[in-house]
This record gives sequence, structure tokens and C-alpha cells, in this order.
Amino acid sequence: MITIYDIAKKAEVSAATVSKVFNDYHEVSQKTKDKVLKVADELGYVPNLTARSLKTNKSYLVGVIFSEDVGIGLEHQFFSSILEAFRRRIGTLGYDTVFISKNLGNREIGYLEHAKYRNVDGVFIITALADDVTVNRLLASHIPCVTTDIKYTKTAQVASDNYQAAKDAVKYLYDMGHRKIAHISGPLDVLAAMERREGFFDGLRQVGLEPHESYVIETGAFSYDAAYKATGYLLSRFDEASRPTAMFVDADVMAVAAMKAIRSKGLKVPGNISVIGFDDVEFAKYVTPELTTVSQNKELIGSTLANVLYEQMNQDMSHKEVTRIATEIVQRSSVRRIDNNQSDLV
Repeated sequence: MITIYDIAKKAEVSAATVSKVFNDYHEVSQKTKDKVLKVADELGYVPNLTARSLKTNKSYLVGVIFSEDVGIGLEHQFFSSILEAFRRRIGTLGYDTVFISKNLGNREIGYLEHAKYRNVDGVFIITALADDVTVNRLLASHIPCVTTDIKYTKTAQVASDNYQAAKDAVKYLYDMGHRKIAHISGPLDVLAAMERREGFFDGLRQVGLEPHESYVIETGAFSYDAAYKATGYLLSRFDEASRPTAMFVDADVMAVAAMKAIRSKGLKVPGNISVIGFDDVEFAKYVTPELTTVSQNKELIGSTLANVLYEQMNQDMSHKEVTRIATEIVQRSSVRRIDNNQSDLV
């Protein structure tokens, strides 16, 4: 069995230094840490977490809350990608992840009680309802927490700049010649949907267009079915002369539904109506037409969440800031340029 003494000998440092590296003592230089960790990896050393926990009074476990109350499962590519990036980064920092639910076996105990039972050092709240009492009890506790797309005043948040992204989407559609731009919004009790809606309206004003509520539909969920129904309802409001020429849709899965709803009315995408989505999930480039979308940097969001939580757990920080991650527009074929001097597309 490989021991810290074997690592110390090969790395040409003391056993005490090796121990400090694995316990993340700050007085050890980064150069020495990298050297020791490289040697440990070469030798195949696996730290004894039980002994480490007893020595440091830490569990080296991070809880993950993925609430099904929101109606978004782990199969959602955006959230699963963020979670995977978070898990990888927090793993390199020496932590394992466990899921925290409101239940323990057949007994409902709440998130805080479950987190205490697991003895986690911190919690990543990936999805939850903002008014969930059990979440707010957890946030009011001493356990460090981070979240994404759910703004709590008592914890740190890392998320895309949804407001600016929506403005950028509107500007892109405007530059492509569109003046009648609709918006299929997610539920406004979700922070991301609210920020995107605000960005949509301000984006219209910024390019000199008057926002029209009749061009905006709020769905009850970030889902295919909800977006399909909402798009059909929106299109039923207008005749050919007044219907929108473009749609900004709050999620890629919703955008795909919107395209199907458009086609069900005998219209073409982008021939009659252009569509831009949000997320840039994997399937966006495989649908027909390929989906133009706002790309979120899921890897950076997840790794930044891990870094922020690590700082809170190890530096006794009370980090309550919002970290915004920039987005970019990925241009594909679901948006076309139109000539405003003619009725035809060019």
C-alpha cells in the first residue's frame, strides 16, 4: 500500500508537507502542491478519507439539491451539463458529491436535516422553487451554499447573463431585418425567464421598436408541450400581415416545439418565421433547420460554482454575490435575413 512516506520520498519533501497538501493547508506553495499531487497520481495513492475527516472535522462531501418540484429532470441537457462540470471540478478539489432530497428512506425530513444527516460541508442547489420553505431553512443555516438561476439573497449565485443575452438575441434578429419579433417565455416565477423577458423588452426599446404584449406568451413550464401550445395560440392571434417574422424562445427544447407548431400552421421556418433558441444543447445542431441559439458556457458555470463553494467551505467566506457568465449567439439556419423594402426573404 502506498503511503504518504512513499510520496514524500519521491517528491523530496517531508511527510508533514505531504499531509498538509492533502489537507489543503494554505502555507504550502502551489508549486509544491502540484509536485506532490503529481507524484501521488503517478504512484496511484488514494487518501484515507475517514482518517482525513477525523483529523480536519470535515466530511469532504458536497450535497446537490435537484428538486423535482420544478418539473425539470436530470435528463435536461443544460442542467445535467452544469452538474457534470461542477462534479468534475469539485472532485479535483478533493470532494465527493451526494444528492440531498427532502426524504430519508420513507420519512420526510427536509433539505437541512438531510444535509446534517449526511454531514456535508456545502450544498449546490441546482434547481428548486424560490419559495420552498425547506430550501430557505437550509440557506439560513451555517452550511455554505451556491446556486444557479435561482436568486436567493442569502447565498452566492453563478449563472449566465440572461438579461444581456436576451438583448443580444433581439439585436441579432433586428440586424437580420426583423421588426415584428415575438417571445415565447418560460414561467416568470423562474429567475432566468424573468431576466430574459426584461432583456427582451429592453432590447426592443434599444433598437427603437415598441414592445407589444400581444407578441409575448408566458408558458407554464420550460417544456416541449407548453411551448408547442403557446406558439399555436400566439399564431392564432394574427393574420398574415401582422404575424411576427421572428421568435425568441427561452429554451432550445421549447424552440424545437415552436418550429413544429409553426409548421403545423402551414408555415415554414425560417421561410415565414425565424426562430432563435436559448441554451445550445447538443440536439440544436441536429434538428431541421439547424437551430440558431444563445449558447451558455455550461462548463464555466459549473466549474465556477465549484470554485465559489470551495472558497466558502475553506476560507470562512460569506459570499453572496452574483457571478454572471457571458453568452454568445451560435448562428445556424433557423434565422434568415429579410429585406424590409420587400415582402420576400432575400
